Amino acid sequence: MTPNILINGDALTVLRQMEAESVNFIITDPPYGVDFQSGRVEKARRKDKTANDKAPFIWWLYDAFRVLTVGGGLLCFSRWDVQQVFIDAMKIAGFSVKSVIVWDRVVHGMGDLKSTFAPRYDTCIFAVKGSYAFPNGRPADVIQCQRINGADLRHPNEKPLDLMRRLIEATTKPNDLILDPFAGSGTTLVAALQSGRRYIGVELSPQHHETAQRRLYEAAFAVK
Repeated sequence: MTPNILINGDALTVLRQMEAESVNFIITDPPYGVDFQSGRVEKARRKDKTANDKAPFIWWLYDAFRVLTVGGGLLCFSRWDVQQVFIDAMKIAGFSVKSVIVWDRVVHGMGDLKSTFAPRYDTCIFAVKGSYAFPNGRPADVIQCQRINGADLRHPNEKPLDLMRRLIEATTKPNDLILDPFAGSGTTLVAALQSGRRYIGVELSPQHHETAQRRLYEAAFAVK
């Protein structure tokens, strides 16, 4: 598959069509199964909820393992209450799960204001295929990066560009090919482009695909 492409389609279908061992790294934020939508944005301006977000969406992992090169890795965002489902599915697919990274969002979210601690972090599962070594030394498993304000979100689960760039630079080498099967508003792909990596993205929603395409065009123009 041609690199530096963003496909408007279903991740399961696209992954099945990709060649085995054709990408160096997979970095993605799949539907967790938490049916999230930011409550900090007034109803008229809220984005549509993420598709397939009623239960942890794990069915892509078998083909993700197949298309990953030996010595490649996976970074998969999750949340504390569903991460074990993803970890178990990764192991069944063939991955070796190595770490769980904590993303400290600096500012806490909402949730149950009376009987739960204020949520301030998300998790990201790190797994590998075969023998993997960090290209630039061992990174820490806690990353502090302020989350995007709800009113500024282009996607209900959008991650900060700086966070994705730091993860990419910690785990991959220049010119590596990064796959994001759930590209959303394109943050992983933009971070890959800015970091000198190649990318393949897949996004189901035509609305988010259009947003990601626009961001990639602007990023490519800025890089030049």
